[in-house]
Amino acid sequence: MRTNTYNIDLLRKRLSDKFLLFADIPMNELEELVNAFSLEEYKKRSVIIAPNNTTNIKVHYMVKGLVRCFYHVVDKEITLDFKEEETLFVNGYTLFTRRPNIDYYVAIEDTVCLSADYNTLEMLSNKYHSIEHLNRKIVEAYYASYLITNFNNLFLSAEEKYAVFMREKEHLLHRLPLKYIASYLGIKQETLSRLRAKRINAL
Repeated sequence: MRTNTYNIDLLRKRLSDKFLLFADIPMNELEELVNAFSLEEYKKRSVIIAPNNTTNIKVHYMVKGLVRCFYHVVDKEITLDFKEEETLFVNGYTLFTRRPNIDYYVAIEDTVCLSADYNTLEMLSNKYHSIEHLNRKIVEAYYASYLITNFNNLFLSAEEKYAVFMREKEHLLHRLPLKYIASYLGIKQETLSRLRAKRINAL
């Protein structure tokens, strides 16, 4: 892995700013937290998190790139989410259940992350109440996001789901194959093409 082209101090400052959006943390404790994160680079198509992983649990902060989270069921891939710059992700199912996860996190583009071993972060949480509080606020925020995404998938029509995607993730259109977007929305690619054409004609 090449790590000499990035200023890790500047990247850790970005991560500090990200954490401060969730909770106030004393600067010395925040510095100890972000220093637990190291730079990791992944080539396009690299598997960052694979199924049946129960030991290598890391928290990743996306610096550059794009990652797709998906299930592989029989001969079909079902896209769950896309992780882009300035987002956090982790092998959540294994983290909370201690059971093997069943999803993939794969780099769609060359990707750079700041990553930390979860056990190290857990020790810091036990050491500092502020970091324990930060962890709770992050889990709350991401759980709320999961709830609204799950609601949309269950109850919105294809057209409504596409409208939500365009409102929240339109900036990713040129970076994602249409088949991934269709899979994420739970619709056929032909349906997605019709929705795109309808939207363009309405402009």
